[in-house]
Amino acid sequence: MASGLRILVNVKRVIDYEIKPRINKTQTGVETTGVKHSLNPFDEIGVEEAVRLRERKGPLQVENILALSAGGAKCVDTLRTAMAMGADKALHVDVPESADGGPEPLTIAKLLQGVVQKENINMVLL
Repeated sequence: MASGLRILVNVKRVIDYEIKPRINKTQTGVETTGVKHSLNPFDEIGVEEAVRLRERKGPLQVENILALSAGGAKCVDTLRTAMAMGADKALHVDVPESADGGPEPLTIAKLLQGVVQKENINMVLL
């Protein structure tokens, strides 16, 4: 039973690349309050490549493109962008943020492993 490729693309919400970053008042990081955020440009390339693979004619056909974002509720906007670009499904996992503002890398790695196994993913684009 041959099935098509099932692709997972991890997408992240970041400060918009066109915005000049500012240091916060405590001089401990970048000011994020009231700053425009968008889909990470490199993750956008991953979504575009997954869509290109689906459009390409060849022996392996793409069955499904799953966009995954882990973080707070505001990450849903990045998933909407990925869906608008051509992702078939979107999965938001609400993960508590660490002291530096983002989810812990090990938490994300374990999450990706679980999703890959549960969804029978053949390819991961990061």
